[in-house]
Amino acid sequence: MSWAKGHSSLTEKTTRPIIDRCINCGDHEQVQTTITMEFGEGNYSTGPICRKCYSIHRGPRIAQF
Repeated sequence: MSWAKGHSSLTEKTTRPIIDRCINCGDHEQVQTTITMEFGEGNYSTGPICRKCYSIHRGPRIAQF
C-alpha cells in the first residue's frame, strides 16, 4: 500500500440506504431521519420519516445574524 492510494476499507462507501416504513405516509421508502410527531394533546409517536415527507413538511429555514 502506498501513500498515493488509500486503503479500500477507507475509500469504499459501506453504508447502504435504510428502507423502513414512514411514520407519516406509511410507505416503505428510504429513511431521511427519525422524528417525533404529536397526535392530539400529549400523544407522541416516534419513528422514521421518508425523504419525500421530510422535504414536503419541513419548516422554512430562518437565518439569524
